[in-house]
Amino acid sequence: MNNIHKLLIFLASALLMSACVKDLDTQPIDPDVVTGESVYATADGYTGVLAKCYASFVVPGQGSDNDISNMDSGYSCFTRALYYLQECTTDEVLFHAGGGKGSLSLITMNWDASTELPSYIYYRLYITISLTNEFLRECTDEKLAARGLTGELGSKIVAYRAEARFMRAYCYTMLCDLYGSVPFIDDSSLTGTIPEQKSRKEIYDYVVTELTDIENDLVTPGAQEYGRIDRVADWFLLSRVYLNAEVYSGTADWGNAYKYAKMVIDDNHYSLAPNYIENFLKDNNTCPEIIWGLVNGGDKTQGSGGTNFVMKYSATAELQGKVENGLSENWSGNGRLRTAFVNKFAESDQDFDPEDTWCDKKMDKRALLYGGPATSNQKETWTEGSAFKKDFKLGYSFTKYRNVTKDRSNPGRETYSSVDLPMFRKAEAYLTAAEAILRGGGGSKSEALGYVNEVRNRAYHSGKYAQYGNNVADGAITESQLTLDFILDERARELYTEMVRRTDLIRYDYFTTDKYVWDWKGCATSGSTDHAGKGVNRKYNLFPIPQDDILNNPHLNQNPDFE
Repeated sequence: MNNIHKLLIFLASALLMSACVKDLDTQPIDPDVVTGESVYATADGYTGVLAKCYASFVVPGQGSDNDISNMDSGYSCFTRALYYLQECTTDEVLFHAGGGKGSLSLITMNWDASTELPSYIYYRLYITISLTNEFLRECTDEKLAARGLTGELGSKIVAYRAEARFMRAYCYTMLCDLYGSVPFIDDSSLTGTIPEQKSRKEIYDYVVTELTDIENDLVTPGAQEYGRIDRVADWFLLSRVYLNAEVYSGTADWGNAYKYAKMVIDDNHYSLAPNYIENFLKDNNTCPEIIWGLVNGGDKTQGSGGTNFVMKYSATAELQGKVENGLSENWSGNGRLRTAFVNKFAESDQDFDPEDTWCDKKMDKRALLYGGPATSNQKETWTEGSAFKKDFKLGYSFTKYRNVTKDRSNPGRETYSSVDLPMFRKAEAYLTAAEAILRGGGGSKSEALGYVNEVRNRAYHSGKYAQYGNNVADGAITESQLTLDFILDERARELYTEMVRRTDLIRYDYFTTDKYVWDWKGCATSGSTDHAGKGVNRKYNLFPIPQDDILNNPHLNQNPDFE
């Protein structure tokens, strides 16, 4: 990560809108910054550019700069931009961003092509695609030989290429998920070419082909340094993509979802952390469960994205007075959990106990909720007979992420978070395999039950996990209790705020329909007293391609009903 402070942002690919990238011909003023002409002259330069590709998921740009011009560097950080779309549109989170950027439209599901927030992650993903494309253009055997680097980089360059291709494939996965049919560029695209639009299925097929092709080029499990991609991460992403194949391509592939999830489960280099919360602490870089984590360092990744955003938007001074989260700042709690999500936990686990701030005395240790009689918060995000409130002081918050270590010591509060953001966790693979089995992907229901109970026993400190904490109740369920809807709720309890919820709800056909509603879904944000929620138009299963891009690229067609 230190290398990113020594490199000029070197983006030499056809992005979609000229205003969204910096002037590539501008020479750096800082003498410590390396120019594009020399960055690939050394092996360290290649390592540095690969670091920049990884860093594009964590920081908005170089130092205080932003890779995306004319966009707020806080809102357009990868984590924050994706969080708005994947969490704030669902049954989990209420968060009003302020500034007229469209967060209220996300909460009530009535956005349009001019709504600002859905465009942020779009351009952020293409920034990373452009970085990886440029890196791959400079990684050919011919260029390495001409620069005399073939021997020095050696076999490392094979893994470097595979990591870059993985990051690019991940970005296209998210574009496919969020927008459907999108412009496509790769390292074979000529600089200056206006990207053509590929169908959603074509993007899906491309991702599957890429991830399959690079599998054996990635570093083997256990041999990669923390924070970088290995072979297990590849299997994990394939399992997630195949789990949503029916949405993306029109044809389900539960068999491959099960196959790759089971490969992740069977690999012994990763295991569930003994305690759930260890995945979300300051020293989670030592957690055995995180397959891919985005490195956050309070001294080097300062800004309004990453876990710094996730922690601060949900915190208040009152919360920090009762729960040590290791940060000195908060954003006055402008975010809340929706009541529908809180109710997925047993009623006895819902309220906050000031004598049990780590939730050791709860049945389900994942119920890291803040609210109830011991606080000034109520569970309901509404007041009966009152209109929708934009300040969101109603409803519970959460204490899932804490800038403290697993020994629960208090070294003092810091301004910025050093909690790494888990992108892929092994627990999700267990739930993916179980769902795929129930949908007909192979295996047996007893096997699926075992996978779900592995996750639940860890959450309850029951079964083999009883030795790691206070066991209040048995977390295991019976085979008769195991249904697809149960798995969806279990995914909410296990993965909340980890930016997969919208995708899950769409896969179940619950996101827009009235088969499942939650507080304020589909309701008006002005004068409405109807908090119960209702179904909305299916067009909201996708976000519109940013209108600026539609205007600047004649090859693009807008998503249906957003014209």
